[in-house]
Amino acid sequence: MKKIIFLITLLYCFACESEVVNPPEPPVPKGTFLFHLHNYIDLQEIDLYGIEYQTSEGRSIVLDYTEMYISEIQLLKEDGSLYSIPGKILLKNFRDQTYEVAEVPVGKYKSVHFKVGLPPGVNALAPKDSAFLNRPTMWWSETAQANGYLFMNVQGKIDTSADLSHAPVPFVYKIGTNANFVAVKMPEREFTIKEDTYFYGHIIVDYRQLFKGLALNKASNLSVQTIADNANATAQQIVRNIPCMFIYE
Repeated sequence: MKKIIFLITLLYCFACESEVVNPPEPPVPKGTFLFHLHNYIDLQEIDLYGIEYQTSEGRSIVLDYTEMYISEIQLLKEDGSLYSIPGKILLKNFRDQTYEVAEVPVGKYKSVHFKVGLPPGVNALAPKDSAFLNRPTMWWSETAQANGYLFMNVQGKIDTSADLSHAPVPFVYKIGTNANFVAVKMPEREFTIKEDTYFYGHIIVDYRQLFKGLALNKASNLSVQTIADNANATAQQIVRNIPCMFIYE
């Protein structure tokens, strides 16, 4: 009988031990990271559509429309590791400059990385799957197509003359397709996220940079409007120019 009682007691002790629950980990203190994206043409901040601005060299540029998707946002930590913000996609328009990204762990960081466009999995979704996809201005045509969305839609006018003396003529740049999902790595500049505070990443988006390396006197360099166009040399030069658009304020 004593042996049976001892065995029952031992089993009871084991059962008690198996029910021990470790205390939960304390929550990681966080602050909020936001983008503050300013629209510029060269050294001038753009306030309105349809206004003629001049670059420092004297070339006139007018913006009539601009939108772009920003996704796969990461913060580069002080130790060189990356903190990824999963699932966050922004649709940057002309009017809004402030975009809340996410709550992130407090600490020291030294850069922000992101991509212009949509990840392939999202690019394959139907508009009904998300409100930010249900935007005809970011479709290739009047109806959404199975082969994806525009990643950047920039339209306006530019003086294409060599002597910078002519009236601006229209340009349309509609960039998309999975091959043109562009990575942007901002230069290193240290910043600190503090608990329960907001940190704004102030970045200039300079639309003048889209025209780098393009012979503007060629009409074909002023139009990228179709999926087929996105494979040509003009589109590829614009895609190479996209990371150059983003500059710390």
